[in-house]
Amino acid sequence: MEQITGLNIRVRVHREASCGDCKASGICFVGEGNERELEISNFTPGLKVGDQVEVIITRNMGNKAVLLGYLVPFLILITTLIVLNFLGASDWLSGIASLLAMAPYFLLLYFFRNRLRKTFNLSARKT
Repeated sequence: MEQITGLNIRVRVHREASCGDCKASGICFVGEGNERELEISNFTPGLKVGDQVEVIITRNMGNKAVLLGYLVPFLILITTLIVLNFLGASDWLSGIASLLAMAPYFLLLYFFRNRLRKTFNLSARKT
């Protein structure tokens, strides 16, 4: 644990220490780099800076993250590609339009990031 800020704690997750044996490490957000900082509001009392903690996420939250981060963009991309090809658009135009069709979705996720942050409520406990 790195820092205690009011009602939250800031935790630094190290990929090597936390994800070595995890089957989902290839698709998890932690896979983007060696370290990641998380802000957690649900934690066991009595934690001090420097304590080793275990970050907990429910299966339901993990499934929702995969749905929002991978499945919905994939469906937008494929649906746009198929529809444009069916309408007779050229391959390059269909490909570019399919990629651009995902932009409004990611903008929507960006604008609702605070609400999503409340939905994905991580918890931590001392190990």
